[in-house]
Amino acid sequence: MYYRQLIQAPKKIVQNGKIQFGSFFGVSDTVDIRGVKAPFAGVPTSTFFSNFRIKSRIAFAFAVDNYIGLAEFFDDKAFGLAEVIFWDKETEKKYAYHTFMGPSRRFIPINTQESGCTSYAPRYIKINWSRKRHKLSLSFTVIGDKFRPAAKAKYIARFGYDEKSEMLSVTPSPTMQRCSATWIVPLNLEGGLSTAKHRHYIKEIPQEKGLGLMLLNRTYLKIRTSSEIMIGLVTIGDKNITFAFSNNTQSPIDEDNYNDNMISVNGKITAMPPVLITHPFGISKKWIAQDTEGMVDLTFNPISVNSRTLNIVLMRNAYTTIYGTFEGVLVSDDGEKIVLKNCPGIVKKSHIRL
Repeated sequence: MYYRQLIQAPKKIVQNGKIQFGSFFGVSDTVDIRGVKAPFAGVPTSTFFSNFRIKSRIAFAFAVDNYIGLAEFFDDKAFGLAEVIFWDKETEKKYAYHTFMGPSRRFIPINTQESGCTSYAPRYIKINWSRKRHKLSLSFTVIGDKFRPAAKAKYIARFGYDEKSEMLSVTPSPTMQRCSATWIVPLNLEGGLSTAKHRHYIKEIPQEKGLGLMLLNRTYLKIRTSSEIMIGLVTIGDKNITFAFSNNTQSPIDEDNYNDNMISVNGKITAMPPVLITHPFGISKKWIAQDTEGMVDLTFNPISVNSRTLNIVLMRNAYTTIYGTFEGVLVSDDGEKIVLKNCPGIVKKSHIRL
């Protein structure tokens, strides 16, 4: 059976110009990949140019009570994008809100000890964390219109007590001269979401328990990049299960040793093998995710599809976010077989051109 050992995260991802590749428990003091020597074909370039090619993304998936959703920030250096999308699992209705942020030195922080990112107006979206307070949270307040209600949410998780419940993956992107670093944090959430015609009508937010997953990625992005990511969040009996599998055009050749795939069972993380994600009948039909090690055999059945294309300055971002359910089997590194039925999840497929 496939096994990829998680070792202690280094203090720095890049040390003396060299990248510390690998899969780690815990996380470095910063998710900072600057300082790589000659990252583009071994040709020395200016620090400004190489740093400008580093793009960042933070995603916070949540499944609490009747709602499942995704809050996300994208940092292009010249501008930022923030979006919240969520679905009512009972009615299967989707609600999506996005906002554009003007130039800033950095939208998404690199500090993993205490920091956060915020969009203020017209849609307030905030993800922040503090190890000193053992707290990680997502909150947002979005204005409604004639097509969508106003919504307010607050989700809080306690984290930082056990560094082995976090994972840092540093992979070639796609060559060993460049890297992609992803900080992964499975979460037990408490909080809720309320909607109304106007945000001033929202007086209380329910306090329910659920699951979440935060992903913070920083990478040397190519001019054209395509990616697909699957996220599942489910409680089966006394087990809280969170998983994430991805494919992208920047994946390294040696995916057996370097990938971001993982599953968490009650906070215990298993680094998973490379997974092939396909949708042979179209993105609105059944998806398939399988590996060659017998540890991942899943189908994803879409329920609600949201597609959007953004053209901003020199960037084009076309993406589709899908809510659906997973069926199939996962196997952790200790041989435990997890059978999924009607497991709620989210799939995101995106194409970015810089």
